[in-house]
Amino acid sequence: MATLSKESFCKALALIKEQDHINDRVSEALELVCGNRVVYGTSSKYFEALLLVMKEALPDKYGYIDWWLYEAPSAGYHVELADGSKTWELKEPESLYDFIVNDCP
Repeated sequence: MATLSKESFCKALALIKEQDHINDRVSEALELVCGNRVVYGTSSKYFEALLLVMKEALPDKYGYIDWWLYEAPSAGYHVELADGSKTWELKEPESLYDFIVNDCP
């Protein structure tokens, strides 16, 4: 049972994506100054805490939230059963929420 509303879940994911974009821009600026590859914001305790709470509030036992944030863009935002009999398109945070709460095998 989910103890986090779909609205709050989607807002949190949007804010995480926004912060990732900001971190990328800061990294690019630091690279100009330093002349080396710089990755900013990779070990944020705030972010770790937020993910911990989201995973506890939803039954995300397989780590789909992490997957959606970092691997789903290159995977086309879809998951399927091992036998290919069912596929879920998870492009929007709302779809991810519904999948985790209602359909996750």
